[in-house]
Amino acid sequence: MSMTATLTAYDKFKQLVGAHTVQIYGEAGAGKSRFVHAVAIEAQLTGKKVLYLDTEGSLPLGYEDELENYEYIGPDLDALIERVSLAKRQRDQFDLLIVDSVGFPVLASFASLPLDKRLTAILRMANIMADTVRFARASKHEMLPVPEKENLAIVTNQTVSEFTRVTKGLSPEDPLECFGGKIAFVPKLTLRSEVVERNSQKSVFRLTVHKARDMPRGKEIACFTLAGNGVTINWKV
Repeated sequence: MSMTATLTAYDKFKQLVGAHTVQIYGEAGAGKSRFVHAVAIEAQLTGKKVLYLDTEGSLPLGYEDELENYEYIGPDLDALIERVSLAKRQRDQFDLLIVDSVGFPVLASFASLPLDKRLTAILRMANIMADTVRFARASKHEMLPVPEKENLAIVTNQTVSEFTRVTKGLSPEDPLECFGGKIAFVPKLTLRSEVVERNSQKSVFRLTVHKARDMPRGKEIACFTLAGNGVTINWKV
């Protein structure tokens, strides 16, 4: 696994958000899982303890074996809420929490519920998001381990469906938003991942700002390239 960056991705995100949650969303095939896997591997190589929770199984075969603390949750919303809550209570044992992807179990639950209960599934997404923040930034009032320890959480998410594009009358040029509505804005930094170039030799993606406290929407944060088994990140900030 090759990785080139002046700072590690973990350090770069900590520089941008401090102890908090970063959200990366995008459509299927936008490189989200490969990016966060590369971030996790790089963090491990520098001595960080990483907990990687996988709900989709999107990583290529064998990639999970490279992760020291990998757990497959699957599309089970209750299981994901419980496991992230446990991670919050284990915050002294890890430096980085990755949830890939937070949206999939919510969408699976949403699809199986009657119309009058679908909002419940989306609201429960708030439990997950809030606990990722508590993992990163503990409150002394919540009796969590080592409140002064500052961690980082990264979650990947889905875009809202193409159906939304139709119902809202959006044009093909209008970008789809991240799934979850206002709940998806709990993270301090939300980035969109999108394809720049894809051919038989490599795939190139960019991360742009969707929501940030001190950066304009659309600002490019990084460009990352997948070639062979390697991931190269070129930071723009």
